[in-house]
Amino acid sequence: MRLISWNIDSLNAALTGTSPRAELTRGVLKKLHDQAPDVLALQETKLPASGPSKKHQAALADLFPEYDYVWRSSGEPARKGYAGTMFLYKKGLDPLVTRPEIGAPEPMDAEGRILTLEFPDFYVTQVYTPNAGSGLARLGDRQEWDKCYRDYLQELDQAKPV
Repeated sequence: MRLISWNIDSLNAALTGTSPRAELTRGVLKKLHDQAPDVLALQETKLPASGPSKKHQAALADLFPEYDYVWRSSGEPARKGYAGTMFLYKKGLDPLVTRPEIGAPEPMDAEGRILTLEFPDFYVTQVYTPNAGSGLARLGDRQEWDKCYRDYLQELDQAKPV
């Protein structure tokens, strides 16, 4: 199975923007598509809480016609349009999708940071890890996040490989 992961720094802008940076990002998405991954993980999607708009959906269908996708966006009480993750996976794979909460400090569990696909023999999970912040202001919360995420991964690994 071929897996690719990329922190896209705004799928929202890449799919709807007209700036030179948006054009470059779409070019990278095309190159990733050409690599034919079974699963493509994207972090920092910055999609609205409701998920991809009709314009986003049309762009995804154009760029990745042979893929299904799932997402997790930031929701209350977290900031809107913040963080977020998405998996694109080849049609026919049909994984079980979970959007786990790990007991992380508020509002990290609501920021759309973790998305997991369960296949018959293994899990694929992705994370957009929180930053400790300017001057390490959120270092304590970040360290708690790391512990919670490690516990989550160990729990999955007891059932099947991650």
